[in-house]
Amino acid sequence: MMLISIIINLAIFISTLVIIIFYFRKDGQWNRERGLSAFRYFTCLSNAFCAAAALLMAVSEMSGHVPYVVWLLKYLGTVSLTVTMMTVLLFLGPTMGGYKALLSGNNLYMHLLGPLLAIISFCFLEKGKMDTGTAFLGLIPVIAYGLLYLYKVIYAPEEKRWPDFYGFNRNGKWPVSYAAMVAGT
Repeated sequence: MMLISIIINLAIFISTLVIIIFYFRKDGQWNRERGLSAFRYFTCLSNAFCAAAALLMAVSEMSGHVPYVVWLLKYLGTVSLTVTMMTVLLFLGPTMGGYKALLSGNNLYMHLLGPLLAIISFCFLEKGKMDTGTAFLGLIPVIAYGLLYLYKVIYAPEEKRWPDFYGFNRNGKWPVSYAAMVAGT
C-alpha cells in the first residue's frame, strides 16, 4: 500500500508542477505575468499546496516515517482540492454554462483528476488519526482564500480589483456564497 501511495503522491506532484510550468508559457515564451496571474485562482493555489504536501508525503513514506505535520499538510491539501472539485461540479458547472471548459485540457487534471488522486491516497492509503479539532483545520485554506477573494473583488482599490470570476458576489450575495463555501467545506 505504501508503494501505491508513494507513486500517487509523486504523480500528484509531477503532474501539478508540469501544469503550473505551462501556466508560465505563452506563445513558446516564458511569461511571468501570465503564470503569476494563475495564482489568483483557488484551483491553482489548492493544487500547488497539495502537490507540495504530496511531495513531502512521498519523501516521508520513502524514509519510513511520516511526521504528523506532513500528514496534516496532506490533509489540508486534500480538503482544498476536494473543495475545488466540488465547487466545479456543484456550482461553477451549472452557473457558467456547463462542464466542457471546466473539465478539458489542464482543467481536467486541476479540477477532477488531481483532487480524486489526493482523496484516494489520503483516505485509503495514508495513516493518521483524525479528531474533530483536526477535521476543522481543513477550513483554514477556504476561510483564508475567501477573505482574500472578498478583499480583491469588493474592497481593493478599483485598479487592483479582480473580476468576480467565480461569481460569488453576484447580486451582492457575497455573505451567502461565503457561508455556503465554509459550510460545504
